[in-house]
Amino acid sequence: MKKFFFIYFVFCLQFVWCQKISLKQIDIKNVSNTENIVKYLANQLKDRYIEKKDKGIYYDDLFRINIINENYNLSLSQLDSLRNITMKNNSMIASAMGSQFEIYINTVKRAPNKDNFDKIYEEEFKKKYEKLPLKSQIILSQYFTYDPISLKKDINGIVTNNIKQDSIDISDAIKLCRKYNIYDVGNKTFKLGAYLIKKSEKEVFTIYDSIKITTKDNGILTLSVVLNNKAPKSQSTILINTIYSDPKNINDAKKLASDNYIGVILNTRGKYLSNNSIEPFEHEVEDINEAINWIIKQPWSNGKVGMIGGSYLGFSQWAATKKLHPALKTIIPQAAVGIGTEDFPMNNNIFTSYAIRWLNYVVNSKMTDYADFSDVKKWNSTYKQWYITGKPFRQLDSISGKSSIIFQRWLNHPSFDSYWKNMIPYKKDFSKINIPILTITGYFDADQLGALYYLKNHYKYNTSADHYLIIGPYDHSGAQGYIKSELKGYTIDSVANIDFSKIWIDWFDYILKDGKKPSFLKNKINYQVMGTNQWKNVNSVENFNKNKLKFYLENNGLLSDVKINDESFSSLKVDLKDRSDADELLNLKNDIVENKIYTKNSLIFTSNTFEKSFEFSGNFSGKFRFSINKKDIDIYIYLYELMPNGRYFLLSNYLERASYNKNNEKRNLLTPNKKETISISNNKFISKKIEKGSKLVAMVGLVKTPYYQINYGTGKDVSDETILDAKEPLEVKLYNDSYIDVPIIQE
Repeated sequence: MKKFFFIYFVFCLQFVWCQKISLKQIDIKNVSNTENIVKYLANQLKDRYIEKKDKGIYYDDLFRINIINENYNLSLSQLDSLRNITMKNNSMIASAMGSQFEIYINTVKRAPNKDNFDKIYEEEFKKKYEKLPLKSQIILSQYFTYDPISLKKDINGIVTNNIKQDSIDISDAIKLCRKYNIYDVGNKTFKLGAYLIKKSEKEVFTIYDSIKITTKDNGILTLSVVLNNKAPKSQSTILINTIYSDPKNINDAKKLASDNYIGVILNTRGKYLSNNSIEPFEHEVEDINEAINWIIKQPWSNGKVGMIGGSYLGFSQWAATKKLHPALKTIIPQAAVGIGTEDFPMNNNIFTSYAIRWLNYVVNSKMTDYADFSDVKKWNSTYKQWYITGKPFRQLDSISGKSSIIFQRWLNHPSFDSYWKNMIPYKKDFSKINIPILTITGYFDADQLGALYYLKNHYKYNTSADHYLIIGPYDHSGAQGYIKSELKGYTIDSVANIDFSKIWIDWFDYILKDGKKPSFLKNKINYQVMGTNQWKNVNSVENFNKNKLKFYLENNGLLSDVKINDESFSSLKVDLKDRSDADELLNLKNDIVENKIYTKNSLIFTSNTFEKSFEFSGNFSGKFRFSINKKDIDIYIYLYELMPNGRYFLLSNYLERASYNKNNEKRNLLTPNKKETISISNNKFISKKIEKGSKLVAMVGLVKTPYYQINYGTGKDVSDETILDAKEPLEVKLYNDSYIDVPIIQE
């Protein structure tokens, strides 16, 4: 439920062909002639737009093009084809998508001369609305929102900038038709449609928006509450704490109300109608308890509260458990941020450049700055400028164009100190968390480290923890229910495409209504083995540590299962002053399955060919024996399966600041040219069948990229180091007795 709203084909317009459409036949000198240009292009596209491999994109484009062509029956048929494709992944969205165009088409067919248009539109709206499932009705409003000013600007921009020499690329023609279609239909009907949605919803829901409560320390929190008018008077409440304030958040509360819960949206302190400063992560421990205190005093509350949500919303649930309120009975954290040194804003004590982009996203306004966050060109330019100039990381916010108090505050806490510890449960705090918990994460979730940090510590400090895990081939949004069948070059197994929303509601019914446990949960740890099309389960994460394959990193580039007892080593020399690789680093795709891997500033170690398949499940571990000519180093390990077809499958990755390896709470600098040992842990969990004929590839290198701090090895605060601190190249000697352990499951 993280507030990255799911719009089916946003950013998916990828076009194989660079064919052009000539516009010599019409007047293109006057931008006011846009309608004629668009209609001409739509007529050309109906015959020239070649069917694409991704049928969803193909039909999504065509049905819009044929609205412009006024070929309404064909358009509706193509919309049905799009819905059938979407139905496989999300029936709720499939039912609702395109409704704004379907209603418009059916109205125009009945009122071609615009006589009684509004009356007929209302009839067609009601006909469609009543056919939709309740949860599809709830999300319908997002299809009737648009920004006519921005759309008009975009349309004029394409006409002005993309028509060259009296022709336009087919890809640009399609973009133009899509935008014009929304602009045209939106101007004619969206205002009326949005009004009719609100009118219809009042029959089903009672909504209390913009509720303010004052905390003990005079903080202001704003809440929105949704009640189901047909549900019993007293119900359990599902609370969503979010920093991504947006009017559309109310839809999540409506979905919960449709399942006979009270849906409550809590905006973090400083957001929405709160006049406080926005200080992400800092107030949830106390503020959520204040909100729960308010909830249980309301006449519609039965005194039981559950929480759900992903990413920041997932973190906030763990924050709420630090001082567990008696009324909080369960949480479902999805892709929960491991705040501090786990995964954000640091990964094993290495700060990420993404932190300043995210801060602007949530701090720029009382709502959520989607436009700034989505401006990839701006942010890549910011990262590049910082990288090539070699300025201190501490100046990244000013380079982005806006100084940030919070960013600077974060940089002042490079260790896992009390600042971070106060935000989430720490050590013995976990022993007091005695409520049932369902954690969701994915093998490719950016916050997997955080999600598993909470789970592992809960089990470590509370041996009777009632904590379940679902983990599969999901990225950050997939772990929040928006599962992708195709994920960065990898097609997931069909069994991985599960209905998370049903599992979550079944879980709430199980805990809050004494229902049955979700049938999907066969044991505490439920994981999908990629390449087998099956789910497996065990009762503890410790099961993955029982059997391991050990591989030594020999100086001849071999991952060997035999230890060589000598003092040989592999050498790596990296010039930290060299920034000629900025563009190639920023342009890396970082796919899961790739034809080749980027090996600059790295050592490559490859195993012999496996003579039989096996299951790789768990976290790899190991020890590195090395020496460097400086006082510190940030290293990475990428682990791949080199498949028989010659392609690389990313299995796991690991980043680490060596000076924090022994203790993430205190920095211990290295001694130059002295042999050191670091333990490898806290990397990505994965489960995959390794095929017969495959090899294992370990890529070991130095972190030098626009996306992370650069550790120059002086021993000073890394945020204050500059390219002037680079001096001589960094030299690494990685000794032959270094090894990695690969967890395997034996049948």
